[in-house]
This record gives sequence, structure tokens and C-alpha cells, in this order.
Amino acid sequence: MNVLKSIEKRMEKMVEGLFGKAFKSSVQPVELAHKLAKEMGDHKTVSVSRVYVPNEFEVYLAPPDYEQLHSFEAALAEELASYLIAYARRENWTLVAKPAIALHDDADLHKGEFGIATRTVSEEPAAAVVPEAAPPQLSQTVVYQPPGIPAPVPVPVGGPVGEAAAPRTVAVLRVGSTAYELDAPATVIGRSRQCDIVIGDPNVSRRHCEVRREGDDHVLIDLDSTNGVTVNGSETKRQALAEGDRVQVGTTVLRFERRQC
Repeated sequence: MNVLKSIEKRMEKMVEGLFGKAFKSSVQPVELAHKLAKEMGDHKTVSVSRVYVPNEFEVYLAPPDYEQLHSFEAALAEELASYLIAYARRENWTLVAKPAIALHDDADLHKGEFGIATRTVSEEPAAAVVPEAAPPQLSQTVVYQPPGIPAPVPVPVGGPVGEAAAPRTVAVLRVGSTAYELDAPATVIGRSRQCDIVIGDPNVSRRHCEVRREGDDHVLIDLDSTNGVTVNGSETKRQALAEGDRVQVGTTVLRFERRQC
């Protein structure tokens, strides 16, 4: 059986059974798993022959959510670590040490909201954890969709015999040396820790703007921010982004790019 699917199924059973009754409107463990995997990919570092990803995660929760999750934090952290290891192996990413997840309460957050901070820390610098070769079934893409959004229909890889497959591209927003993939239906940018792209700039609103996928386009939308948004120096409320566009929020500049996978 697909290792990643097996771990996901076990986590879902855990939620439905032991945890399900306790978290009607609170943060769900499965939500944390998906968001941790996304943060791991968003903060990857490409080396000469490997792609390194963070292995330490600080999860910030609203006090009611923290109180409920903290009571079984050790078991939950172990389950989430297993999920992240399987996810990294599927993507052929390298972890320098076993993932460590710690929970913290944050009075600025409301019930059901959470934020994640990541970093890469090696417990044994001389011994990196290299992912095992994934069996063929792990090469399938796992798509996570928010409730109410239908999952896309899988597209077979390759075409007729002799026809080369078109190169796949992914849209990213680059902040300095960090590139954030815009793989979600909407990517929220702001100062709040629960945003998808967190900007530590006092001139940026808590939820400043978002990039929304509309067909093949990625559209920038101002979320009624205090200081507004500019694209290539011109203020805008809504604009489709093109290769090389410079998006400025507060004093921070982000560059929109498309790159081959």
C-alpha cells in the first residue's frame, strides 16, 4: 500500500475516533499535517545534488485549541513526524534530522486559526537523513483541497508514443532568496502568522492581499489593506500577474515568476 496514503488513513481514523468528537470547530490534526507539509515545501533549499527541507516546526495555536491538543502533544507530534518523513520521501527531499513539532499558545489567534514557523536544525551534522528510493506508487501526486472545492481530475503523464510531454511549470512569489509556490487556490500574504506567506513588516496589514488562481492566471487582489499594493510601481486593487512583475506590500518587494518543475 502507498506509505503516504497509509499514514493519512491512519491519521483520519484517529481524528474520526479518538479526536473527532473533541474538535468540531477546532484545529484538526489532519489540517496541521497538510499545512506542515506545505510549509516544508515552501521553505526548501536546493543544493548541488539534494533538496533540503526544514525539520523543526513551531505551531502556534489559539488558547482553546492549544489546551485540547497539548494533552496528547507527544503522540500527535510522533504521528505528524511520520507523515512528514513519508511526504519528504515521496518528493525526494532530504531531512537532516527527524522532524520535531512543538505546540505553543498564542492569544492573538482565534479558535480554529494557527500559524507555523520553520527552521532546519541538524542534531548530527555529519549524518544527513537521505530519503529512501520511493516505490513506483509513491510517484503519484497527492492533491489536498479545502472543503467544498472538488479535487482536479488526474491527468495521465505523457502523450501518444513519440510525443514529448510539455514541461510543467509552477508559479512562485520570490521574497529575497525564498520562493513560495502558489499551488493553492488562494495564497494569502500578510503580517499574521496564519497567512500562507508571512511578511514581518510593520507596514504590512495582518491580511494584506492574496494571489488567487483563475484558470491559467494568477490574480493579485488587495484585501482592503491599510497601505495598499503596487505592481511595478502602480497601485492596484486587482491585477493578473505576469512573469517578472514586482509586487510591493509595505516596504517589502515580491517577484512573480514561473519556473519549470
